[in-house]
Amino acid sequence: MSSKLIPKILTIGLATIMLLSFVLVMDSSVTTDIKSLNNQAFPLFEILGKTSKVNNPSSYPAYTPIQIWKAYNYTSSGIYSASYGKGETIAIIDAYGSPTISSDVNYFDNYFGLPSVNLTIVTPFGKVSKNGGWAMETSLDVEWSHAMAPAANIVLIETPSASNTYLINDAVNYAVNVTHANIISMSWGEAESSLSSSDLSTYDSIFSYAEHHGVILVAASGDNGANDSTTSPTVDFPSADPNVVGAGGTTLNMKDLSSTTGSYSSEYAWNSSGGGISAYFPEPSYQASAGISISGRGVPDVSYDANPNTGFWIYDTTPYQGINGWGEVGGTSAAAPQWAAIFADSQYIDGYNSINGQNVHNLIYSIYSSSNYLLAFHDITIGYNGYYYAGTGYDEVTGIGSPIVYELISLL
Repeated sequence: MSSKLIPKILTIGLATIMLLSFVLVMDSSVTTDIKSLNNQAFPLFEILGKTSKVNNPSSYPAYTPIQIWKAYNYTSSGIYSASYGKGETIAIIDAYGSPTISSDVNYFDNYFGLPSVNLTIVTPFGKVSKNGGWAMETSLDVEWSHAMAPAANIVLIETPSASNTYLINDAVNYAVNVTHANIISMSWGEAESSLSSSDLSTYDSIFSYAEHHGVILVAASGDNGANDSTTSPTVDFPSADPNVVGAGGTTLNMKDLSSTTGSYSSEYAWNSSGGGISAYFPEPSYQASAGISISGRGVPDVSYDANPNTGFWIYDTTPYQGINGWGEVGGTSAAAPQWAAIFADSQYIDGYNSINGQNVHNLIYSIYSSSNYLLAFHDITIGYNGYYYAGTGYDEVTGIGSPIVYELISLL
């Protein structure tokens, strides 16, 4: 019998200053070792503080949708666009889902003045049970993909367990063949080293099928640094698959913050960002052609704010870790759905033929190797994930960097 999933969540009490300082050095040291959970994915989000008594986000420091929109320059003017993502479909795959997601995302939208979500929830593989950790993951994925691509259609595919059979074999194929999604967001994974070559080959064929059908696949790169909760460096899967866009994590600092505004100040690598070099997949041509010389598939490709200390507001009324309502959440789980949203926004503006699963990596890395690189990306040059250092250009902590969205979209 396969092991059951143990959600790997970090909770930091606000008054526990010594613990907070320790976690900032290396978050992965206080998380659950999942080496034995072969073929079981785990959600890749992190919680900051127990915020169950927070009545509204203005009383606790976390980023709001409009602040993130302005920090990453989704539009040149900084004005929120309710039409972004229109006509595109993002499929979000989560084990168990959330029994309260419909009401939670509506409350989130109403509070922040966002357009109503176009959400479809499906359970094509049987009844799902309640799981607080995955419910929080679901809230993060749905609320923030919607916030950054407000007019996109979101299809939430809930599976009865966190097995890769359900999440990859079944749900990815369902997203491609039934929902006809343009983009698939996967905020979960496990250590590549915990999977057999046979497993990796099987899953790779499924992702290759999706890519060849034009679907952009996005996955979180992991929340346990370079070791991914193992005893030696390994990358997280499925972000390590060369058909998938791997999204790593940063610490985003903003200035001029108020309830309705904020601007980019600085950014450095989050010390728990998963990343490294695959021991199974060779270096893909899109990385080699961009002048990146490494021994295998480099992870991640891109990055986004993920540190729970500079995290995101979510609203989740399926109780978990003392949160029942507003909470501040981070992790590369925040990066994946928001990069999925960026691709939906780009398809809305540029068209599906301009960017899709068949060309997305080549487009990203061609920008990286061009003179336009620093127009479209923040190059993250400071930070460390326990083995790899951020530096000029591509690195195995933050990839080619975080987005300057409107410039990136204009170049894709």
